[in-house]
Amino acid sequence: MCRSGCPTKDHDSYAACLKGSGVTVAATINSPSQRMYDATKGDLKAYRDARSHGIQPESTTKEKVREAEAATRMLGRPYNAEKDPPANMVSTKTAAKFVNWKE
Repeated sequence: MCRSGCPTKDHDSYAACLKGSGVTVAATINSPSQRMYDATKGDLKAYRDARSHGIQPESTTKEKVREAEAATRMLGRPYNAEKDPPANMVSTKTAAKFVNWKE
């Protein structure tokens, strides 16, 4: 009952095979899936914080949230992706002036 990657295939149980191979919980914690989960958690926290300040980013990624925060600073009001141009285009005070311009 060894795992598929066992070089000896002579263990009495799957648990004994895992123990013999030196598999640790740390290997699971540092897996790509765990890193992706942690990154997503960070993205969603940044998005939640932005929304609590009235900012509506283009998406939930940390990059888009940071762009929306920068646009908010330029505009002098909360950025709204549904009404405003893309946040990366509101990078100067001149661009912000035209976005805020009302006829």
